[in-house]
Amino acid sequence: MSRYRNEDEAVIGLARQLADACREAKTDEDEEYAADAINDFLRDNDESAPSEALIALLDLPMSKRTWPLVDSAEETLIGRGWEVVEPLLAATMGRVYDLAGPVSQRARETLSGLSEARLIFGLIDVLRGKADDDLKRTAVGELVALGETAEPALLEALDHPVARTWAQDALGDLRATREEAKLAEDLERAASGEDMVGGRTRDE
Repeated sequence: MSRYRNEDEAVIGLARQLADACREAKTDEDEEYAADAINDFLRDNDESAPSEALIALLDLPMSKRTWPLVDSAEETLIGRGWEVVEPLLAATMGRVYDLAGPVSQRARETLSGLSEARLIFGLIDVLRGKADDDLKRTAVGELVALGETAEPALLEALDHPVARTWAQDALGDLRATREEAKLAEDLERAASGEDMVGGRTRDE
């Protein structure tokens, strides 16, 4: 009996096995064989494979043979748009098959390759969906880091019953960030002597 519950799980399992085989290759021939198998996997499954399977391939060691495969997996993920934001975000949090591997960092790089609009939409989709609180909290942090460009989408999310509380938190953090930036600017201006009296600084 298969240990996988469905076809998607089987494909993800195969991708992990291929990454393991490449990482554990003892000889140049072993690595070449594993790299060729991964190349075939990407060619045959680039459109149908679950995003988690492509993310598993981000675990490949970097070598002359494997870096084009990692690039291919990243490009395929980026090409899928906003729908890959949730699994990539989970990977950046360390929810990966190999905790000691490079997947978390490469997932971050892949997220940065998405357009800002797709990234924001994907993060808002995390807030609207069934993700756990830790993942939603991370999505809020990402939206706040994007600044004012995320604000229109967050205001729309206030109308969604599941996303509302998280959107409120993000909007509150954005307001606080703006207020802190303005206070810092005012303090810097005051410290530089720009608080002028009668058109002159206090020292004149």
